[in-house]
Amino acid sequence: MATCPVDHKSGALSYLMSDNPRYAEMFDVNTQTANTGVDMDRDYTEDMNQLRDKAAVQSGSLRSLLGVPEQEFSPVKRDKYTFFSYRACEIGFRENLIFSSEGYKESPGLASIGPTILAMVGKEHKHLRAAAQPLFKRPKVLDWWNKRWVQETADALLDRLLDEDAVDLNFELCARMPMATITRAIGLEGADVLEFRYQLDRGTFGAAKLRPEESAEARAWVDATLRKLIAENTDNPGDNLISGLIGCKITDEDGSKRPLTEDEIFGYAKLAIFAGGGTTWRQMGITIDALMNNYHFWEDCVKDRSLLDQAVEEGLRWRATDPVFPRLCVEDTMVEGVMVPAGVRVDMCLGAANHDPEKFKNPEKYDIYRDKSHQMGFGFGPHRCLGIEVARQEMIVAISGLMDRFPKMRLDPDKPKPEYRGVDHRGMTAVTVRLK
Repeated sequence: MATCPVDHKSGALSYLMSDNPRYAEMFDVNTQTANTGVDMDRDYTEDMNQLRDKAAVQSGSLRSLLGVPEQEFSPVKRDKYTFFSYRACEIGFRENLIFSSEGYKESPGLASIGPTILAMVGKEHKHLRAAAQPLFKRPKVLDWWNKRWVQETADALLDRLLDEDAVDLNFELCARMPMATITRAIGLEGADVLEFRYQLDRGTFGAAKLRPEESAEARAWVDATLRKLIAENTDNPGDNLISGLIGCKITDEDGSKRPLTEDEIFGYAKLAIFAGGGTTWRQMGITIDALMNNYHFWEDCVKDRSLLDQAVEEGLRWRATDPVFPRLCVEDTMVEGVMVPAGVRVDMCLGAANHDPEKFKNPEKYDIYRDKSHQMGFGFGPHRCLGIEVARQEMIVAISGLMDRFPKMRLDPDKPKPEYRGVDHRGMTAVTVRLK
C-alpha cells in the first residue's frame, strides 16, 4: 500500500532539478490521454476554421466532425453538437444555466476529484467561487503568489541553465515551473511536489490505463496527503493555499457564513493542480514558440517587458491549449439559427472561435499589438478560469527571466522544428532553443 510521505524538509527546489523520468511520462503532448486517437503529425487548427466557416453550429461532436476517433467523455450516452463561431461560444459560456457546467458530473475523472466549481452553476457556483476568489485576484497574485513561489521557482529553474548552450524548455522549464508552483502553494515540498501530481493523475484522468486497484491506491495516497495537510494547517496555520482555503467563508443566501468543508478544500486543491500543472505548462511552451517564430516580438519584449502581458494574452487567443469545453444543454435553445435540443452535450470550440474573422482581424497572425478583444483561451463568462492571473504571472515571470539571462535566445537550428499538435490538450512537441 502506498504511504503518505508529506516531507517539508527535503527541499522542493533541489528536487526540481532532478531528471526523474516521470517528467517525460506526464509532460509529453504526444502521450496525453486526451489526445488518444489523434494524428499527432498534424495541426487541426485549419480544420476547425474550415468547419466554423461552413456553419457556426453543427450537429456532431468536434472529434466526429474532424474525422477523429471519439474519446468518450462519459459513460452517459448523449447526442452532441459543436459551437464554432465566437458568438455561439459566447452564448454557450455566458448562458451557463442553459448550457450547464453540471455536465462535468458525468465525467468519471472529474467526479473522482470531488465537488468543484467546474461542475456547478448558478448560486451554488457563485458562492463557492466567491469564497476563494480573493486568493486568486491580481493584487494577491502579484504580492503573494509571485513573492512566495513564482519568482523563486523561476529563478531556480533558469539559473541551472546558465552553463547550457541548448535545451528543450518544454521539460526544463515549462513543465516543471507551474507544477512546482501550484503544488508548493498547497503546502508540499521536496519529492512530494512531483509525487502528488503523479498520483493525482493516476487516480483520475490516467486511471483508464491502470488496474482498478492501482488507481484506487493512487486516490487513497492523494486523499491521505491532503487530509494530513489540512490537519496540519488547521492546528498550525501556514502561509499557503490550504491555510488560505481553511480561512475562507461561504456566504449563504440568508447572509450567514460558514467555512469550506473538507471536501470543498479537497476539490479546490485537486483542481488547482490539474489546471495549474497542465494548461499552464502547455500554454507557456506555445507562447515561447510564438515569440521565437515571430522574433521581432521577442526583441520588442526584451526591450519593454510590459509587452509580455500582451504576448501571453495573444498566445491564449492564437493557440489555446484547451480548444474545446463541454457543456450540457438543458433546454431547447436557438443558437446562430440552429435549434439545439435539450439533453445534448455541446462542444464549445473556442479554438475556432478565437480565430473567427468576424471578431478578430487577421486571426491567423500572432500579433502582440492587436486591438484588445476578449479571447476565450481560459474560458469566458462565469466559468472563466479562477487561476488565470496565477497562470499569466507564471508565464510572464518565466519568460522575462529567460530574457534577462538569454536575450539572444533562438530556436535550435540543429533540432527538428517544434510542432503544435493535438486536438483536446494541444501543445508543443518540444521547445528546443539555443540559449546563447
